[in-house]
Amino acid sequence: MGKRLGKGGFGSVYVGVRKADGKEVAIKRAERNHHDKYISIPGETQNLPLEVALMKMVSRPPRCENVVQLLEWFETSRSFILVLELPNPCMDLHRFCKQNNLRRLAEPVAQKVIRQVVQAAQHCHVRGVFHRDIKPGNILINPDTLEVKLIDFGCGELLKNEPYSDYSGTCFYCPPEWHLHKKYSAAPAVIWSLGIVLFELVCGKLPFKSKEKIVDGNLRFVSGLSHECCSLIMWCLKRQPECRPTFEEILNHRWLK
Repeated sequence: MGKRLGKGGFGSVYVGVRKADGKEVAIKRAERNHHDKYISIPGETQNLPLEVALMKMVSRPPRCENVVQLLEWFETSRSFILVLELPNPCMDLHRFCKQNNLRRLAEPVAQKVIRQVVQAAQHCHVRGVFHRDIKPGNILINPDTLEVKLIDFGCGELLKNEPYSDYSGTCFYCPPEWHLHKKYSAAPAVIWSLGIVLFELVCGKLPFKSKEKIVDGNLRFVSGLSHECCSLIMWCLKRQPECRPTFEEILNHRWLK
C-alpha cells in the first residue's frame, strides 16, 4: 500500500502495487457495520456485500472502458477491501475543471467527456446496476487523453422497475420528483443527474443549490453556449420524468453528433 488518495464516510482509498506483476491499483477499504446489505448475483450462489456485487456485475466481460474495473476483493472482520483499476495519470473531473482556473469546459471537450459518462451510465443499466451518485467527483479523467471512468458504487443499488423510496446520492444531483413525491424511477433520475453534470461542465457551476430551486427548475445558462447544448441540457432537466430522453436519445442528439 502507498499514499492515501481520498477519505470519506465510506472509508479510505489508497494507491497500491500488486506484487504478482507490479500493476498499480487503487485499494478501497470500507468499514463494516450491521446495516451492510448482502445480495447474490445471477450465476453465483455466494452472498456478496452490495458494492462488491454491483462492481462484479459491471466488471464482467464484455466490460465498458468508461467504468472502473473491480480486480479483486477481500473481507476482514472489520472491513471490506476492494482492489480496483487505477488509471494513470488521472484526477477526478471536479478537480480537472477547477485546475488552472479553467472552471468550465469548452463545448468540444465537454462533448467528449459527457459522451463517455453517458456510455458508462448506460452500461450500468444494461448490467442491472443503478449507480445513484453520478457527479464530477465520482468520475476520473485522464487529463492527457480525456478518457473518463465512472467510480464509487457505494451509493448504488440493484436496478428495478418499481420506484425507489430512498435516496442515498448527493442532494444537488437528485431529481425534483424525489422532493415532490419521495419516490423516483431509476432511468429518469440518472438522466437528470447527467443533465446536472453537463450543465456544470459547460457553465462552471451547479444549476440548482436548494431543493426549492430543483423543483422550480429555472435554468440560467452562461453566455456563449450553443443552442444545441442548451437544448440537450433542458431536455435532460425536464421536470416530468417521462419527458426526459433515454440514453440512446442523448447519444444521438445533434449536439453529440
